[in-house]
Amino acid sequence: MKTFAHGGFYGAFERRRRIDDDTGVAAEADARAIELAELQPTVPEHEVETHTHADAHFVLLLSGKYISSARGMPAVCLHPVLVYNPPGTTHRDCFRGLEGRFFTLSIPAEALAGRTLPPAAVRAGAIAEQRIREVRDELARWDDVSTLAVETGIEAVLDGLQRRIVDDGEGPAWLSRARERLRDDCAHPPRIEELAKLSGVHPVAFARAFRRRYGCSPGEYLRECRLDHAVDLLRRHPRLALGDVAARAGYADQAHFNRAFRDAFGHAPGTFRRAG
Repeated sequence: MKTFAHGGFYGAFERRRRIDDDTGVAAEADARAIELAELQPTVPEHEVETHTHADAHFVLLLSGKYISSARGMPAVCLHPVLVYNPPGTTHRDCFRGLEGRFFTLSIPAEALAGRTLPPAAVRAGAIAEQRIREVRDELARWDDVSTLAVETGIEAVLDGLQRRIVDDGEGPAWLSRARERLRDDCAHPPRIEELAKLSGVHPVAFARAFRRRYGCSPGEYLRECRLDHAVDLLRRHPRLALGDVAARAGYADQAHFNRAFRDAFGHAPGTFRRAG
């Protein structure tokens, strides 16, 4: 089976930067460097072998038809999306056809130390996608501040990934049930008592356990779920009125939706939709 070393992918590099953890300058390819790259697919779907990536990395789909076995991904993804692959991921992710572009961010093992991150490949949320897009922007405007901007963006995304933990049997099932309730019905926020009853524990114990496991409060997680749902609606239903998007995602009105969206992404939902 083919194994890709740090920063290796099926694709032709258009732009590429490496940052050494210690010096903050461009470095030779090794597992201690943060690596950013923008690529085009070069291997047809039928020629892509099952392969392993030695390092942890993100793949941001920019365009094209992408097939991924990561949790939360559709059979064929047609919209921009962010996937996190932990170290040792084995898969056959590929493009359907050679029309497409993608951005990758390879992360040294040291950056993951002490973190509780998803043990399997998973689709990251809309806020994480926005942060990675900001990291990608540094490729085009690289200057003496870019290293700091990239490192700060990575820290924010890794922190947020705790909210996307893929349950692997080690966490309590009652926490998973509560999280699924928040994610699957984000338009109808429950009371803490409802979540605690669903979990079979005291509300105080539930709130503490949720934050310890997922790195955020149930309310913070619910707000992220609403933003994720809103982004999906904007991409999948381009003719759906913004007021209807707001209602389906659980916002009180369009003004509330606009404020929450702008706070998270820096621009209004309509601007996001027009940008594609």
